[in-house]
Amino acid sequence: MSRLAVWSIEARPDDDAKPSIPKKAGRSSIELEKYLENWIVDDVSLIGDGLTLVGQQVTIDDGRLDLLAIDSQDRWIVIEVKPGVLESGALHQALYYAASLARLDPQELREKLTPNLSSFGEPQVISQRIETLIDDEGEKREIALMLVGVGIHPGLARMNEFLERFQIPMSIVSFEVFKPDAGPKLLVREVIEESTEPPRPKIKYTVEAIRALAIDAGVIDSFDRFVRIAKEAGLAVQPQRASIRIAPPANRTRYLMYAHPHNEANRAGLWISVGGPQFVEFFPKIDEVEASAIAREGSGAHFAGKELEQRLDEIEDFLTKHFPKTDAETASF
Repeated sequence: MSRLAVWSIEARPDDDAKPSIPKKAGRSSIELEKYLENWIVDDVSLIGDGLTLVGQQVTIDDGRLDLLAIDSQDRWIVIEVKPGVLESGALHQALYYAASLARLDPQELREKLTPNLSSFGEPQVISQRIETLIDDEGEKREIALMLVGVGIHPGLARMNEFLERFQIPMSIVSFEVFKPDAGPKLLVREVIEESTEPPRPKIKYTVEAIRALAIDAGVIDSFDRFVRIAKEAGLAVQPQRASIRIAPPANRTRYLMYAHPHNEANRAGLWISVGGPQFVEFFPKIDEVEASAIAREGSGAHFAGKELEQRLDEIEDFLTKHFPKTDAETASF
């Protein structure tokens, strides 16, 4: 079973010149399991980057799927939240719901998700993202798994390693709460990310295909600008099913930003998400406060008209400052 430990770093009260003292924080008695799912609904970034929640307690077959999301790679993410240690049963349930989701008729899927979209943001914008994903699915629905709980049983970790051989996309997220002697309680997260092994050959998405969606949505100039400023910063431009994901050159499976073109109620625009913590993770010289400011909309928001141009101005100013065009390809932080 995975066990975390946390220490606070405290200065010596008697002599500032001496090294600081690590002091172990004890585990808290807070009922983490009771609150975990609602915390995720309030802030989905707790469990991952670039996720858009689209469903909670979704009835599928003879059960209820805890949470359903769409990620920055335009995949459905089946999220199984467990009130306690994650064991093999959590994997079984996630696989069961993924299999059920895979065979759902598109109209049935719409009917299950549409009534509750207001719980996760702007219903029209999220609905359009769902529609675009459904319309572009082809023969197979692309689904990944995420297990969330409080601790990870060693058997589940071994099962995850085995499933990587078959390239079943799954990540595991575990939380614990600690209480230092002074200050607020600390929520600590442990993540086992899905394998970064090259996937089996599949449909090849292209920037031109996503440009076609932008043309249809009437937002091609803004879309082209988003791609251009990312390329000028030396970042990787990754076409997904219906969006463009911007990734760090050092790890093209990760997310820094993404943009999804669409036209909702005559509001031609882009759904844009910027990951502030991810910029700091891969480029540590970027200030956390500044990164947080550029990621102001959290998990993503729809921008149109002047608001869209202003948002692109902000992103371009941020990228130009930290990734000068003259050395964008070789910048090292």
